[in-house]
Amino acid sequence: MIDELNKLYFEPSSRCNLACTMCFRNTWIGEALSDMDISIFNKALDSMPDTVHTIFFGGMGEPLVHKDIEYMVGRAADKGVRVELLTNGMLLTEEMSASLLDKGLDMLWISLDSVDAGEYEQIRTNGNLALIKQNIKAYNSERAKRDDSVEFSSISNKRQAKSGSFAKLGIAFVAMKSNAHQLGSLSSFAYEYNVSDINVSNISPTGIASLNESLSSRVVSIGLGAEGSGYPRFSLPVMDSRIDSVMEGLISLLKTDFNIAAGSEPSARKRRYCKFIGEGTAFVRHDGEVAPCMALLHSGTTYLENKKRIIRSHSFGNAGQQSLCDIWDSNEYTSFRQRVRDFDFSPCTQCGGCDNIDENVADCFGNSKPTCGACLWSEGVLSCP
Repeated sequence: MIDELNKLYFEPSSRCNLACTMCFRNTWIGEALSDMDISIFNKALDSMPDTVHTIFFGGMGEPLVHKDIEYMVGRAADKGVRVELLTNGMLLTEEMSASLLDKGLDMLWISLDSVDAGEYEQIRTNGNLALIKQNIKAYNSERAKRDDSVEFSSISNKRQAKSGSFAKLGIAFVAMKSNAHQLGSLSSFAYEYNVSDINVSNISPTGIASLNESLSSRVVSIGLGAEGSGYPRFSLPVMDSRIDSVMEGLISLLKTDFNIAAGSEPSARKRRYCKFIGEGTAFVRHDGEVAPCMALLHSGTTYLENKKRIIRSHSFGNAGQQSLCDIWDSNEYTSFRQRVRDFDFSPCTQCGGCDNIDENVADCFGNSKPTCGACLWSEGVLSCP
C-alpha cells in the first residue's frame, strides 16, 4: 500500500462563535482557545509533501473567526490543490463568500443539524437559521456570478482550469434521535439551496444527554450493517419510494437486522478500519501539533455504550517547528500508521469490560497510547466531510 499524505486538515481556530449543546469542545481537558499563527500555517503549507491534493479548513473550531482565513484559503489554492472549508455559516457574509470564491475555494461545507428554526436554535446556542439561509443564498449568488462571467481573477482561472468545475456547496449533518426525522426535509433543502453533497454522521457521545441522543449504540455493539457480520444481505433495486407499498415494505425492513446492497454494490460499513489513515490524512491543530485523525486532535470526554472514557490527544510533531514532510516520514508516525492499517487493537466496541476502556492509553493486546479499538470513526458510524 502506498503510504502518502493526500489530504491535509488545518484547524485555523479552536474558538467558535456558537455554543452548541452537544459539541465535543464542551468536554475538552486542558485545551486552550486560540487561533493558528500565520507563521505556523505558512511553514506547514510550504513543507507539506507534493502528494497532498486536498486542503480542508475545519477542525473543532469555526474557521471564519480567524482574521486571516481568506489569506489562508488563497495561499492553499495557490498550491494548486483542492480547497474545502467547513463553517457553521453564521459569519458567511456576502463579502466573505465573494472573497473565499475569489481566493479559489472549491467546496464550502455548512454544518447544519436541522432545517427547522426552532430545532436548530435549540441545538445551536446563539445560532440563527434565518441568517444562515440568507448567507447561503448570498454564497449561491456569488457562485452564479462567477459561473456566468467570462472574467476571472488569476487564481480563479487556475482553479477553473485545474478542476474543470466551479465551487460547490455541501451540508454536514449530525444525526440524532431528535433530528433524524429531518432527513427528508434535508433533501428538499438541498434542492432549494443548490446543495450537491450531504454528509450525515452519527453524534459522538460526549455526555449523558448526547449519549441518549445516539442512533448508533446498538449498531456498534452487535455489528449491524458491517462487513462479515453474518446478517442476511438484501440486494435492493432502485424503487419509487412514493408508492405506498414500497414505503411500507422499506420501513418494515429497516426495523429488522440486515445488511444492504444497493443494486450490486454492497454498502456494508467497514469495521476496524481508519478512513483517515486509509486515505492518507493528517490534521494540523491550531497550535501546530500534527495529529493523525479527528479523534486524536483534542483531549476530552466521550462515551462507549454507558461507559465514560477519556480521549487523550496525540501529536507526532509540531508543524511550526518541524517540516511537515519530516513529521510524516518520522519512524514513530510511520509505524503508527502501519499499526492502524493492521488494526491489531483490542475489540473494545464489542467488549468494553475492562479498565483499559477508561482511556485510550493502553489495551488488552499490549498496545500503548494511542489505542484505537474503541474509536467510533473506525466503526464507520462517525463521518467527516
